[in-house]
Amino acid sequence: MGLEKSKNAHGVLLLNSNAMDVTILPTPALTYRTIGGILDFYMVMGPTPEVVVQQYTEMIGRPVLPAYWSLGFQLCRYGYANDAEIADLYNDMKAAKIPYDVQYADIDYMERQMDFTLDKENFKGMPALVDRMRAEGMRYIFILDPAIAANETKGSYPAFDTGIEKDVFIKWPPKLSDDIVWGKVWPDYPNVDVDNSLDWDTQVKLFRAFVAFPDFFKKSTAEWWGEQIKDYYNNVMKFDGLWIDMNEPASFVHGTVGEKCLGDQTLENPPYMPPLESMHRGPNHKTMCMNSEQILDDGTRVKHYDVHNLYGWSHTKPTYDALLSTTGKRGVVITRSTYPSSGRWAGHWLGDNYSRWDQLLKSIIGMMEFSIFGIPYTGADICGFFNHAEYEMCLRWMQLGAFYPFSRNHNTIDMPRQDPVAWGSEFAAVSRDVLNIRYTLLPYLYTLMYEAHAHGNTVVRPLLHE
Repeated sequence: MGLEKSKNAHGVLLLNSNAMDVTILPTPALTYRTIGGILDFYMVMGPTPEVVVQQYTEMIGRPVLPAYWSLGFQLCRYGYANDAEIADLYNDMKAAKIPYDVQYADIDYMERQMDFTLDKENFKGMPALVDRMRAEGMRYIFILDPAIAANETKGSYPAFDTGIEKDVFIKWPPKLSDDIVWGKVWPDYPNVDVDNSLDWDTQVKLFRAFVAFPDFFKKSTAEWWGEQIKDYYNNVMKFDGLWIDMNEPASFVHGTVGEKCLGDQTLENPPYMPPLESMHRGPNHKTMCMNSEQILDDGTRVKHYDVHNLYGWSHTKPTYDALLSTTGKRGVVITRSTYPSSGRWAGHWLGDNYSRWDQLLKSIIGMMEFSIFGIPYTGADICGFFNHAEYEMCLRWMQLGAFYPFSRNHNTIDMPRQDPVAWGSEFAAVSRDVLNIRYTLLPYLYTLMYEAHAHGNTVVRPLLHE
């Protein structure tokens, strides 16, 4: 978006899914550098910033209308040891009468971090707990990663077995190999004891299982994904929303297991790379090989090099469709990787920023920006690693923010728990009062979300400082 000296505004979109960078010049001017793809430029004439956003979302698609409850206070943590920890948190929040609508489960609830499984040792009581919480008016959101573990005994992991049967996983072009392009993400090998004292790369090499990445461009993949989600809901555990992560797609190895990408090496190491921290590694750094092949719904074969930035986008609509068909209700989908029009089906979370006070400002900017991008339902890992005073200030900011108040933190030795009931009754009382004020504003915030959905308005408001 450009603001002119006349105080008018306009917008420029280069709709291109290849790697690129954009530089703002003082002339004033923009310089786009892209390593491939189609140069589709769109000019959005305005003349005000609000009208620019309305016209932009008219073009790419209006934002989805999230469920009303999704504007309530939400708690999450990476590192819950068992379902008893979540039950204790829920009971403590209820006893303190702190407004609280949504509980999340990160990959801790899974068996060895594998999608569509349940850790029957540490989280065996989770289905009953979720049923109890939902019966009392709470909502539950689970995380799902796209990568599917592959080192299981045949017949023991339906997600992989049926994925092979339906040919949903990304492979090499036939002229190079008929094999799947293997990566490594969170799932562990079966029957191993992970030594967390080892360095990360050694852990990945020794303990992380091979994974396959579904090709969500294919209709058969969307159907397979929906079947897995529906089966989990009906036979394992209920949920009200879904949180999809690692869908850039992210990998813990570079390109593929063994890090030797087949095919045209110019794609793996192009003559120009955008100035990223990992630019010396090339575009396959911690993702798939660029020569991996994906297949569009009409049968067109494309290289991952050209559609890498569409992976999260292609993952989002099948997830939203599966949530609707499974639960029969709107719910909410939150995705980490987005692309223009992702807001038609999902909200966004800003990813694994550090939940520290010095990053709160960046989180505010990011959430405001995504309202301009047509994804107003956006949150961040905030109010996590803060001390008592900073957490209180963060909660006060939550009172008025037009976003979803998502408090997520990582379990560490030094800071095992940070949530509104972690610092005693005095702080719990402050949290209750602050969040009660926010809850009085939910009809207003929901109206803004409706206006964004119906007319493309932004969902932002000025921050008030005393």
